[in-house]
Amino acid sequence: MEGYKSNMNILKEVLRGKRPHDDVEFVAWLKESEEHEKCYEEALQQVASDLRIKKSFNRQLVWNRVSDKTRKEERVRVLRRSFVRYAAVLLPFVALFAWWLLKTGEVESKVEVAANEEGIMLFLSNGERVNISQFDSTGVLEKNGMKIMMSEKRDQIVYENQHDISEELIYNTLSVPARAEYCLTLEDGTKVWLAATSRLKYPVNFVGTSREVYLEGEAFFDVARDTSKPFIVNCATFSVKALGTSFDVSCYADDEFGLATLASGKIEVALGDQKKILSPGEQALIKEQSLSVKEVNILPYTSWMEDRLYFFNEKLESIMKRMARWYGIEVCYADSDIRELHFTGNVPKYTDIEKVFDILEFATHLNFSLEKGKVLISRSKK
Repeated sequence: MEGYKSNMNILKEVLRGKRPHDDVEFVAWLKESEEHEKCYEEALQQVASDLRIKKSFNRQLVWNRVSDKTRKEERVRVLRRSFVRYAAVLLPFVALFAWWLLKTGEVESKVEVAANEEGIMLFLSNGERVNISQFDSTGVLEKNGMKIMMSEKRDQIVYENQHDISEELIYNTLSVPARAEYCLTLEDGTKVWLAATSRLKYPVNFVGTSREVYLEGEAFFDVARDTSKPFIVNCATFSVKALGTSFDVSCYADDEFGLATLASGKIEVALGDQKKILSPGEQALIKEQSLSVKEVNILPYTSWMEDRLYFFNEKLESIMKRMARWYGIEVCYADSDIRELHFTGNVPKYTDIEKVFDILEFATHLNFSLEKGKVLISRSKK
């Protein structure tokens, strides 16, 4: 009985990242019998259940994944041994863990995008501040006659162009705090999803030969096509021009770079005299006085409006910046080199942050210690 308890403690320490998956005692125990392998799988299944995953753990899917990584050296007999041998390499990383989550189930519940609606503020042209939670069915009338409405589902602001509005160019500003995102439909039909800790200044109706908005932070744009009026997103140091397309722009003041990522259509990114035309799947990187373009996996950059945070070969420091903006926390590192670790995968965004840290601890062999809105990230002790 004592030996059983000891083995269970070792297994628990491995699953929680307190021991590496190639721990001598653990590997020896795992290789003793198929029952031990089954016990390990059931423990993984329980972890999935704790993380609110609907479907059961699929051992064959995981083994198939291991098989792909090992180039399918042998058939099922060796595949079983490969699962044990390569667990030390694959299981600690977010890439496999995220793949597992995506393939074996879905998050049970989805929270509305405006998780912190109370803090989302609309600034009208006369300086009046309107909390969007106070919007009713009558909406708000701007001084030029434009009507500002809330959608029936209360998930976005819509600008309705009245017949008697004036041609005066006036602006509204939408400000979104931490732990919130929000969508608005502009007067021309363009949809804008504004990320946490972001602000967008925009005309309530577009007058003249262009449609220009001003962004601080991050937003995804699905631009209504109008060849006579290009749509221009102005950031502090660069701009993005489009006719009818969808793209993401990130220009947070505390980032060392700006990004423009194209999902569909074409955009032109300008930094001073430098200009680049992007095709779908390409991303412009603006850093200091340099403008460059590369092909990327667009998922992490264009799907943050969903209920998960995606990252692809991204530095931990960058990942945690995104989490800090969403959850409104401060991030500290026990060792500076931890910032440079790269990960691929995704985590649920609307669950309690401690559950997110549980996932990351399981998958990365890092410790996430949260206290009074500050998280300290350190390496797990073996």
